[in-house]
Amino acid sequence: MSRNQRAPRAKAPSAGASSTVGRGPRIGPLRITPLRVFLAIALVGGMAFLVWSVFARDASYQIPMMATGFAVCGIVLAVVAAMSVGKIISAGREGRDGTAVITALVGGVLAMAAMLMLAGAVIMSLIWSGTKSV
Repeated sequence: MSRNQRAPRAKAPSAGASSTVGRGPRIGPLRITPLRVFLAIALVGGMAFLVWSVFARDASYQIPMMATGFAVCGIVLAVVAAMSVGKIISAGREGRDGTAVITALVGGVLAMAAMLMLAGAVIMSLIWSGTKSV
């Protein structure tokens, strides 16, 4: 090939086909990534810790444990909501408008849940700081 000749281009994927088909492990249509695994473990762990803290027998540390559980779950949900923005943009660029709308709705619900969890953490922290004796 001389300098003026170009290599033939690869065929562009069709509008309905995903460019990541066949790459990496999957659960249904979802690709398993280290970040998704980390977030799933953190969410399950945070929820388990939150449930355990509700039934904890040591009442002196129950409120701070609940605040920690709320904070962990709120941070995880906020990260997942932020990740959905990227999926909305990519779905919109690929012309999958229905997927973009559904992802936006789910991302919005996740963002609201994150704010509720973080508000719960702040409220629990305020309750804990108000119950300390000076």
